Amino acid sequence: MKFNVRSVLGWILVAILWLLRLQMAIDSFEALPLLSFHDEVSHKIAGVVADYPDIREEQLKLTVRVDEMDGSPVAGRLLVSLPRYPDNYFYGDHLEFEGMLETPTEFDDFSYKNYLRRYGISSVMYEPRILEWTPRMGDEHGNGYLSMLKFWIFRLKFSIETRLNQLLVEPEASFAAGILLGARRGIPPDVIEDFKVTGLTHLLAISGYNITLIISFVCGLFAFLRPRQQIVVATSVIVIFVVMVGASAAVVRAALMGSLALWARWFGRAAEVNRLLMLSAGAMILWNPFVLFDDVGFQLSFLATWGLIHLTPFVEAFFERSSWFQKAPSVLSWKEAFTTTLAAQIATFPILILQFDRLSLIAPVANVAVVSLMPLAMLFGFLALAVSWVWWDAGLLIAYVGWFFLKLILFLAHLLAQVPYASI
Repeated sequence: MKFNVRSVLGWILVAILWLLRLQMAIDSFEALPLLSFHDEVSHKIAGVVADYPDIREEQLKLTVRVDEMDGSPVAGRLLVSLPRYPDNYFYGDHLEFEGMLETPTEFDDFSYKNYLRRYGISSVMYEPRILEWTPRMGDEHGNGYLSMLKFWIFRLKFSIETRLNQLLVEPEASFAAGILLGARRGIPPDVIEDFKVTGLTHLLAISGYNITLIISFVCGLFAFLRPRQQIVVATSVIVIFVVMVGASAAVVRAALMGSLALWARWFGRAAEVNRLLMLSAGAMILWNPFVLFDDVGFQLSFLATWGLIHLTPFVEAFFERSSWFQKAPSVLSWKEAFTTTLAAQIATFPILILQFDRLSLIAPVANVAVVSLMPLAMLFGFLALAVSWVWWDAGLLIAYVGWFFLKLILFLAHLLAQVPYASI
């Protein structure tokens, strides 16, 4: 391997920039004013719901942008945990409540403080007393046009989730929301466990696959436009989609890679996937250096993509030596699904062991079993949504077809999860 001095110096420079950026981020976080109010005293707070409500099975979590505390202006972000009902709070609502600010809990194997730190949240409050709730009306609680745009994107997301619950029964409705919007709320714990055991949890997370589908769909839908106009439209749709699904690190990484690939076409350049991965990951850790160590989703997404790029050829070459693998018919592209899943699992192996103490041995088989069903489940789920807003009965009929594929995926996941030593 040829030693490239410029490349090494470049990586050293990136490391130095990241360390400087990390120190700046730590200093900024530790200077947040809310940290000085963790004094076991009840405080009266006024603020605005700053993100999409996180509705769990037994509780509701709201990210609140604090504007005022005990009658004085104070800035910061706070995570508020409330009882499951009422659940009619929404982005942009103005709240006044009273309770004690606390530092996020530290566990032996998990730092909740560091988990929230990447979102700029320094404090938590459990079951405060709500004094006043003012639903958002117009833009009096927002920050101009961007706030209004985010509000209507979240409204669209809420409408889609509601419509899915009308078209489908549970748990298929929640599963459909997971694969289309990355929303896990409402998915039963036993289904989540089946997906963990079989290594299919990634199906519930928005990834590069979803971004690729969006790009293909938008470019196909707007094929009558010029290529550069298609790029602008596709990029805009990607941005809206990222906001809608929550802008997690894995989603942002996939969206950056997809957008960079599009804009490479604009400038007439070839999109080299490894370079896109490094550029998107580098931009993310410089923007928010906490994601490198505190965001498991980012780590898994980056390593899985790296494995698909660099390890898949070696895995394919290894199995191509086997006569049975060569002779086996590649029905529904199972060979590609098997080798790519294995490559991604090898790449993510260290994180899976360190973070989850679990390795799914049946993951390659499980992914082969469901990989051909996922596009069909997503396609009919999307078509059912789109058609139901125009013609309810036709949308419901399409939803029955989508339900079949969703049900089949859940059945296969449960069946394979029962295999002895499916995961260790």
